[in-house]
Amino acid sequence: MKKVLVLGKAHKAGIKYLKDLSYQVDEASDQDDDYKNILSLYDALILKMTKVDQEFIDLSKNLKIIARHGVGYNNVDINVINEKKIPLFIIGDVNSTSVSEHTIALILNLAKKINYYDSQVRLDNFNVRNTFQSRDLSGKKILIYGYGRIGKKVAQLCKFFNMEVSIYDKFLSLDKIPNTFKALKNIEENLDIFDFITLHIPYNNSGKSLIDKSFLNKLSKECSIINTSRGDLINENDLLDHLKKNKNFNAGLDVFDPEPPSKNNELLKLDNVVLTPHSAAYTEECLAEMSMHCAKNINDFFNNKMNKSLLVNKDIYF
Repeated sequence: MKKVLVLGKAHKAGIKYLKDLSYQVDEASDQDDDYKNILSLYDALILKMTKVDQEFIDLSKNLKIIARHGVGYNNVDINVINEKKIPLFIIGDVNSTSVSEHTIALILNLAKKINYYDSQVRLDNFNVRNTFQSRDLSGKKILIYGYGRIGKKVAQLCKFFNMEVSIYDKFLSLDKIPNTFKALKNIEENLDIFDFITLHIPYNNSGKSLIDKSFLNKLSKECSIINTSRGDLINENDLLDHLKKNKNFNAGLDVFDPEPPSKNNELLKLDNVVLTPHSAAYTEECLAEMSMHCAKNINDFFNNKMNKSLLVNKDIYF
């Protein structure tokens, strides 16, 4: 009987799927280090955000496969798992609907000032509507930085709101972007015209944040920036300074660097920021699908039916 460890909380759908196929499935908390005492017992791992490094792999003497409960894998040292020839599988296109909807929710919150209005109504300040106005999305200019699975859905949703959508993706030729959107050749091109910028870029392993002081200073003073992608894309110190100096500039953040943010992080104290706890993909529907994809990746691997498109470290096999 193959043994599977679920490290962190996963939806019951995938766990049931594996148990019905006679796998032994155990769950362990990822909030402390107690799991390290049992790693050697398992053949397969469903991994959320726990860091997989040399120590982790040394303790996982029988590990044959890692199924990442998500798309990103910056918490896994690829060189270390390659040395042991341990395959790392990610999920397929499972979370694009949830994350794109969450992105739109942040955009709407920032434009319509939902959080602020809510707080004022609770303070018996119903007349706030006469002194403080929100904005419509219709006609506003938005730059979608990254045109992958999620960026494409965000673009479609923004078009539904009658927004003027521009796309920048350095990995795509301009002819791959529909002519219903404006394709940018250069990310530095007229940045000050945009009302919103939303990031949908993969893990940045350059060691340098793409959104820094220089980039922020080129934006309109009333722009809103949204990040539901990766926390390291934005230099948080530069963003914090920019938000403090420009009270009409806004940010909607679902991701941070590091995570979770420190309770002393000054972003938590600002009124021109809307924050969510890396929860864009944490819908009931998405979590069930993610869990099932992890379970199927594990079962397919042990039955020699690997989905190569979901295998990160293909070099160890092909």
